[in-house]
Amino acid sequence: MNLRKSLACLVLICGLGLTAGAFAVGMDLVPANALVVAQTKVDPTPPLDNDPQAKAMDTVQTDAAPIVRLDTASVEAAWRGWMVDSGVTESSLAIGRASTILHSTGQKRLPDNAYPMASLSKAITGMCLNQILLHSAYSWDSTLADLAPELIKMNFTPAPQMANLTLSQIATHTSGLPKELEYGKMSTRNINLSSQPTMARAALKEPANFGPRGSYRYSNANYAILGFLIEAMTGEPYADYCKANILTPAAATQAGVTGRMAHAAGYGGWSISVEDYARFAMQWFAPDQPWMKTPAHFAYDETAQYGMGVHVYPANGGTFISHTGRWTHSNSQKPNIGALFFVRADGVTVVANWDGSIEPEHYHQLHNLLRDAL
Repeated sequence: MNLRKSLACLVLICGLGLTAGAFAVGMDLVPANALVVAQTKVDPTPPLDNDPQAKAMDTVQTDAAPIVRLDTASVEAAWRGWMVDSGVTESSLAIGRASTILHSTGQKRLPDNAYPMASLSKAITGMCLNQILLHSAYSWDSTLADLAPELIKMNFTPAPQMANLTLSQIATHTSGLPKELEYGKMSTRNINLSSQPTMARAALKEPANFGPRGSYRYSNANYAILGFLIEAMTGEPYADYCKANILTPAAATQAGVTGRMAHAAGYGGWSISVEDYARFAMQWFAPDQPWMKTPAHFAYDETAQYGMGVHVYPANGGTFISHTGRWTHSNSQKPNIGALFFVRADGVTVVANWDGSIEPEHYHQLHNLLRDAL
């Protein structure tokens, strides 16, 4: 029996900001079936196909998880068909579970080579700050006023109106910040507007950016702030700290905040291979992790179904998470980036990235094809 039940579709995408002459388009792919997820009943151990010539299956056995058999041949076929339909010519794909890469492949790009992942960077930021909080006097309920001793290290004090903004509101995109920030004087528009520190400072200082809180409104500024706070709290560069404490422990060793997207840092700056991103996701979003068991105890908004850099949905007695990335430019010679990942409630992880700007419906299509092929 195939796992062809309704789980949540993807939602994300890397929002605004880039240097002059370029822009990134953010969108919210809210699935029509998102509210059906909790009612889904899925057999977690589907039977093997009896014809070994028709289907290639990969198997992994670990102490922490039962044997899982995945129809990776069908997943790859669905991915390749999607590339043809969507006009994508360069892409890579990885599938894994329980810290093991079960299958990876690529077309015109190797699955172990690093490429920009746009907003899939947000999950790294969320996990990175969460680990800091676990070993600090702060929590996701801490406010910017509570964090004043950390922010002063960066020679920064938020506007009084933002003092009671919580880390959880920032991490769930319920902070009231807009997708497009105002930066005050026009002269500042020539100073790398979308750099992490510039965006964070504008978001927390410029009154024009302060909106009503509580409702979900996706904004890159939220994760620029979190990345900025990571530097304040650790005294280390964002990329160095998160790589050493989040990616390296997951054996994702080839990742970095590098290249033309590096200025986006915590909200869109990571370059990483699909294999290494799958290792990161399998480590930090494994079914036995505390935030997967009880998301509400961490940064999670039930109405928004978002927290710690990912979309979060209850499913089959566990948690299904996903995120997508999309960065586009008006200049076709500059990067146009696409990516997505999801982790099923049983820990099966799928990651894809590609070169090119595609429409939101193609994100939905790929997610559903990969999910249904498993």
